[in-house]
Amino acid sequence: MNIKILIKLIQEKHHQSGIEVNPPATLSDITEFENKIGFALPSDFIEFYLTCNGFGCNEDIFNMIPLQNIRKYEENFGKNWFHISEYMIYSEMWGLRRTSEGDFEIFYSSYPDKVMTSSIKEFLQRFLAGNVFDSGGLYEWQKEPGII
Repeated sequence: MNIKILIKLIQEKHHQSGIEVNPPATLSDITEFENKIGFALPSDFIEFYLTCNGFGCNEDIFNMIPLQNIRKYEENFGKNWFHISEYMIYSEMWGLRRTSEGDFEIFYSSYPDKVMTSSIKEFLQRFLAGNVFDSGGLYEWQKEPGII
C-alpha cells in the first residue's frame, strides 16, 4: 500500500472525529529539514512529506508532526534523530533515528531502546489499524514480542 492510499484511508477513518491533513511539503522544505537534522531522509519519509506535511487527529489527540514544527523546537530533534509523531500534546512521542550503520529505526521515546520498525508505511498502517490505543494500534505494537 502506498503512502497516498494510507493517508486517504486514515483521513476517511477519522473524518467523523476530526482530522486535519496538511498540504504537502516541497522538495525545498525537505532539503532544508535534512540540512537542519544532518542526514538525508529515507525515501518513504520523503514520499510521506511530499504527500502531506503531517496531520492531526482529534481522536487520541495524535499528530504526525509537520517538518516546520520539528525544526522550530530544538527538543524535537538531535544528532541523528527527530520526533515524527506525538499524542496528547507532546505527552508521548515516536521518533526516527539513523544508526551508526546508516540504517533507520522508528522508536517510542519513553523506551528508546524499543525499535518498532524502519518504515513509516508500517507505522501508518498500525495507526490506521488501531489508532494509538485500540487493538492493533501503536501501544499494543510496542508491547509485542520481537519489538526490541
